[in-house]
Amino acid sequence: MNDLIHPVYTVMHDNYLIVLMTFIVFDIITGTLKAFKNRTVNSKISKSGVTNHISILLFCIFFSWVLNVFNMGEFSKVLTMFYIASYALSIFENLGKMGVPLPQWLSNKFKVLRDETNKGVKK
Repeated sequence: MNDLIHPVYTVMHDNYLIVLMTFIVFDIITGTLKAFKNRTVNSKISKSGVTNHISILLFCIFFSWVLNVFNMGEFSKVLTMFYIASYALSIFENLGKMGVPLPQWLSNKFKVLRDETNKGVKK
């Protein structure tokens, strides 16, 4: 039984998960501010977004626990770092859409990503 409880302690004190939670909160805040600034506030979109954020956090917590049970906790850090990087990009994108000046190289990367994403979309 102790083999299952000790990983819970490890997960509760995982700094990567704390950073992920912080980035999720900042992404929600910047996304909400962006929606208000652009006058695109929609409760369905907000509710869906928060649900997705909670799902990702629970997914990371669960797999961190499972991988720690099997003494493979380092793999959970890779998964968590992927989501941290994803949320960092989302935060910068939200800030850019609110008019906050970003470095030109970062703005160019967002333009490339947007073009690649919209390539297959019919208008």
